[in-house]
Amino acid sequence: MNLWASLTVALFSVLSIHTQAEVVSSFQSCSQYFYKGKEPRDFDQNAKRICQKMNGIYFFATLYSKHHRIPLYSAYTFNSGCTNQQERKTGNWFIEPQLSIDENAAYTNMDNMKTDTARESQLIMVGQAINADYSNTGYDRGHLNPNSFMCNDGRVATFTLTNSAPMDACFNRVHWSKWEAGLQMILKEQNPLGTAYLVTGAVPASSNRIPRQELFDDPNARDYNRVTVPTHVWTAVCYIHPLDPEENFSFGYIGVNQPHGSIQVKKPEELTRRLSFLYGRNNLKIFEDDCVFQNQKRKTEKIVKKLRNDIQLPLSNRLTMSPDVMNTIRTALSHSDDEGTSYSSKRIRLREAKIDVIYESIDAWFRGMEKLKFVFGFACLRSAPFHGPVISIGHDELRHRRQTSQEVVCSLVPENSDGCSTSCLYNEEAGDYYCSTGSTTIPCSPTYSDVTVSGEKCKSDHTCGKHGYDYYWCNTDHSWDYCSPPPPLGVTKSGKPCRAERNCAKYSESYFWCEPEGGKWEHCCRRADRLSAVNGRTCKQESPCDYYGKSYLWCETTDTTDSYWDYCCTT
Repeated sequence: MNLWASLTVALFSVLSIHTQAEVVSSFQSCSQYFYKGKEPRDFDQNAKRICQKMNGIYFFATLYSKHHRIPLYSAYTFNSGCTNQQERKTGNWFIEPQLSIDENAAYTNMDNMKTDTARESQLIMVGQAINADYSNTGYDRGHLNPNSFMCNDGRVATFTLTNSAPMDACFNRVHWSKWEAGLQMILKEQNPLGTAYLVTGAVPASSNRIPRQELFDDPNARDYNRVTVPTHVWTAVCYIHPLDPEENFSFGYIGVNQPHGSIQVKKPEELTRRLSFLYGRNNLKIFEDDCVFQNQKRKTEKIVKKLRNDIQLPLSNRLTMSPDVMNTIRTALSHSDDEGTSYSSKRIRLREAKIDVIYESIDAWFRGMEKLKFVFGFACLRSAPFHGPVISIGHDELRHRRQTSQEVVCSLVPENSDGCSTSCLYNEEAGDYYCSTGSTTIPCSPTYSDVTVSGEKCKSDHTCGKHGYDYYWCNTDHSWDYCSPPPPLGVTKSGKPCRAERNCAKYSESYFWCEPEGGKWEHCCRRADRLSAVNGRTCKQESPCDYYGKSYLWCETTDTTDSYWDYCCTT
């Protein structure tokens, strides 16, 4: 014990900086690093809150899991005032003594972080990682709050093991660093009057820990299986301008922590749903209100598409070609002159590319379409009737599940939405498709199909859409025909899902109807929720769809021009 005290005094006598942190019961001291001052919710309740500071100034906040010995997230703001934000290495990585007060009560008032050479035997190691845990593992001490986003004292404060998690070296140095650099450039371009709130997190694996004991390792050489390796790493961004709401934007991205792990950009609400599944939490929330506002839609899409254009992710693990196509491309690329001329007399030009995407269900197609439009500005045009059930030979449960779904084959095409400056996306609250003109939000027709309800092809320059009417249709070579409306699918009065080939619509009748799978036509609701009534009507919020003592489903509707009630479809 006396040796520990002497070593501690000696260490602090030579340190000219005081890297500090406080393990706190609430984030009140560093709440300025959270959007609206509210921390993310429904993460591990046993994790420790840390307000990270240096020389008496708070720089970011961390939620730390002693069980996994990694942070679950770090919350911070982007420092636009840094003139030199080039990443800088430091030889010092710090540990947090206050995380070990259960092992030594003397750590309670010790708010200076230390390098882990100044530690008392095994006590510090009980609840946190040390540098030796990362040695010779193939994993980096991956920053959650990037040191390149900070400057001066703030940068040094990020070099704490409570702000790092094991990241695969290739993933961290190649893929994740590209996204950090791309995000940094975007944030630097924003008006400095605004504030960019960021949360970067790690999803702990269930059983993968480092250091691993290999076959010929001495079991007494070090402590093994101590620090959990994350399966995924993610970042959520919320930029708020105090004067111009049109400048607000929000999005997130998430990557698989593997050497060639893909990184996907997502809307905040989509990232929240994904993380809820990965963390196994039902009420997880990163930002209050998901940091989503209607008037920020145009800026968000612009930012997301810029990230996509600036950061080219490897396609090798996602692209499949037929042998004929692959051989054709190889032949073209390898075809070169051998006459020894000083100029090339042959050049290769790719004139056309047709890429089909196969989805296992209508719902997967719908969700995939929304992401393609939002991120890439492309749609996946259904250019052939829906195939029959997809049957997988194998496990009975998988076979049964896939027999109930339909395979959808669609072709990638540029999105074309007249009058829109953003993509035409489905608004769940409004129950229809909307886009922004740059000054206002308007209803729109998505690019989704060139097949009519009778299976006839639309003209190439006139795919399915409303085209000035209140129903979906297109011109064909012979005349015109109705199109089945785009997803989501409606539901019949008896509660059956409508078929995608004949989704809920009027089709020249005075009422809404559709064809369910394997059945005759029925009256239908356009959406499968309790506020949707038949004939396109809407149930009152205070009177959602239910039986209300009757043998059929009904509700009071908002339509005051006719009967005050109507049939509905879903409880």
